[in-house]
Parts: sequence; structure tokens; C-alpha cells
Amino acid sequence: MSKVKRSQLTLEELIQWQAAIADVATLGISAISVHAAPDRWEYMGIASTGEKVYLNLDSIQLEPRRAGYFFTYQIGNDRPVAFTNCDGQFQVADRNGIYGGFMKPQSEAIRKMLGRACTYRAR
Repeated sequence: MSKVKRSQLTLEELIQWQAAIADVATLGISAISVHAAPDRWEYMGIASTGEKVYLNLDSIQLEPRRAGYFFTYQIGNDRPVAFTNCDGQFQVADRNGIYGGFMKPQSEAIRKMLGRACTYRAR
């Protein structure tokens, strides 16, 4: 492709270039989306609040320095990030990533979730 001074492009040519760039960008995003594996969510049961609880199996990460696991779960429409050191308690991060104090589960669904996070082995 030969070098063209910017002032030599017509408005129509500029619009065609922008459309071509947008098409290429869209193709790249589509290719990434098609090949990305979806998260695997496992149903844990009903929380004491009456909301369904799911654990994101792909989010479970060992934290060796704290001897525990980070994970994401869903309760109702919320998807908090949490930590457990596998002693039956857990902490939840707020929207700023700051963890609150340790809490004991108030339902069988949350107890099941903690047990699953602590015993899960990635495939």
C-alpha cells in the first residue's frame, strides 16, 4: 500500500477505512468469544435468605500463603468473591476488594459451597 497524505483522503475514503477497521476489530472479538470456555457453575442449594446459591468452579484458586481458597459464588443476583481457610468460615470482599470479617454459614447451601471449594480439583 502506498503512503497517502491524510489531506488526500476524501471523506468517503475515510469512512470506508473506518468501516474496514471496525469489521476487523469485530471479527477479532468474535473469534475470542467463540473460543472462550464458559464458566462452570454448580448449584449448591437455597441460602437462608431464600436465594439460590451457585459456586463458580472455574474461579476456585488456592492461596498457599493464607492456606485457603478464593472463589466466586452467586447468591440471588449478586456475585461476590470470597475466601475460606477451610475451617467452616468464610470472608466476602466488598466492591473495592476489601474483605470483611470471617462469618459462619447460615445455611446448608453455604456450608456445601465451602466444602466444595476446599475439596475441588481443577480438571
